[in-house]
Amino acid sequence: MSQLRKIRYRLFAWCRHPRLVPAQEPIDVVIPIIAKDLHILPLCLEGVRSQVSHPIQNIYIVAPSQPEIIQFCRERQLEFVDEQTVFGFSPSSLQLQVTLPDGRVKDRSGWLFQQLVKLSGRIGTCRHYLCIDADHVLIRPHVFLTEAGQTVFYMSYEEHQPYYDNIRRLMPELQLAALSFVDHKMLFDKEQLQTLHTALEQRTGQTWTEAIINSYDRRCEAGFSEFELYGNFVTEKVLRPWLQKRLPYTKLADYETLRRKYASSRWSLTFPDYMRQNHNSSDE
Repeated sequence: MSQLRKIRYRLFAWCRHPRLVPAQEPIDVVIPIIAKDLHILPLCLEGVRSQVSHPIQNIYIVAPSQPEIIQFCRERQLEFVDEQTVFGFSPSSLQLQVTLPDGRVKDRSGWLFQQLVKLSGRIGTCRHYLCIDADHVLIRPHVFLTEAGQTVFYMSYEEHQPYYDNIRRLMPELQLAALSFVDHKMLFDKEQLQTLHTALEQRTGQTWTEAIINSYDRRCEAGFSEFELYGNFVTEKVLRPWLQKRLPYTKLADYETLRRKYASSRWSLTFPDYMRQNHNSSDE
């Protein structure tokens, strides 16, 4: 990431932002997971239920149909959605194999499938739904839709050039924001998504899912971002800094302990799977 990008983000974060008045219309929450996410998901759910500033209609867990996941949903009053029912095919059907510069071949089918689920607009009954990563924990109140009907996007200083290269292939006319929309959570509007799907299909002559799958650079491990595409596509929006802290699993604690320790300076925490063995925290 460039130093300029980081400076730009810090200036944005330090700016005084007007208070947001949340819309009171209900939203759904959609969380795509796999079985290994179950150990961290309870913290994510506590954050959602206590810090989302909107009425929540239902929380949907989109996942493989496995007994431990179904039981988890039943015990916590969550709506289970078999991932194969969203599009009528499974993640493995994508057969997305990427060849890295060192010659290693990695299967990114599941990773891309979860992003397609978020962009689908096919889950829940509400017009707006919040997607959040299972390892992301909200520790301060978050507004995602204003009283005036504008979507609130929380921006980071993430800078991954393949994401922008992909958008240029899909929708070269889009103006790209100065900061990143990759922030582990995003509110989606089904009407905006339908407009996005139509635009992709008209430009490429393919279904919107085919357009995204076929635009993926098979030499890149992370070659597409649903957050970057949708965030840059929506025109009527409010921007806020994400103010998060990334932590290793050695820092895990109960929700109230985490909130008391970090909420004075951060709005959210993330416990990435790749940091399970890392004993050092990283501020963002």
